[in-house]
Amino acid sequence: MTAPVETAAVLDLFGGISDACAAILAGNENWDMSGRRDGQYRIDLLVDAACTPPLLAAGYSVLSEESGLQHPPEGAMGESVVVVDPLDGSTNASLGLPWCNTALCLVDEGVPTVAMVTNLVTGERYTAVRGLGARRDGEGISVAAPVEIGDAIVAANGWPARHWGWRQYRVMGASALEICALAGGSFDGYVDMTPGEHGVWDYLASALILEEAGGVIVDAFGQDLVVLDPAARRPPVAASHRRLLDVLLEERRRDA
Repeated sequence: MTAPVETAAVLDLFGGISDACAAILAGNENWDMSGRRDGQYRIDLLVDAACTPPLLAAGYSVLSEESGLQHPPEGAMGESVVVVDPLDGSTNASLGLPWCNTALCLVDEGVPTVAMVTNLVTGERYTAVRGLGARRDGEGISVAAPVEIGDAIVAANGWPARHWGWRQYRVMGASALEICALAGGSFDGYVDMTPGEHGVWDYLASALILEEAGGVIVDAFGQDLVVLDPAARRPPVAASHRRLLDVLLEERRRDA
């Protein structure tokens, strides 16, 4: 596992990368598609180019949504991998909506250990170190007080086929920020309602932040969320407390 003395250096590295991504976004005027795959913008590749080289240079393997799995120059995959979503919410960014982020998570010996999610427009930054809690802009955060489904506001990826009994729901287009908002007490739950959209880069950093803030997150069908296969897809379901999670899981499985 990453030694405590190293976590500050990891967070500094992640912070510098996130700041570079924010600068690229702030200066971008080209919202053309890359032409490499459906839904990929040109800026996705530019931001990825700001993320991957510094991580490789630091000796980490990198699993990126935009460039797949890469290893440091020596070629052997080490025990530490950084999972990165360079620009989550790129369509929001293209529309001028301030809800997009860079998400980074260090997986050390198979365990998510250090995480950072930064809103690239507002600069709001969520961080977590395993066992040391979660923070937003340096201040400790925790999930909201428990509520039943009838009082819950639930964030979602995709759209529901029916009403699940919640008070309201939101579909905002950047899953890492939605799960972080749950960690900070703004939402009560989160559900990926799609059959197979989320790669590990979409949720892993925010999952650690949520768990360190006192929340719970699982795969809807009991699979391991910590997966380093670029082709793997998972539907995460999360909540501020286990009772609400069980309700959301039951409803999600009914709609499968």
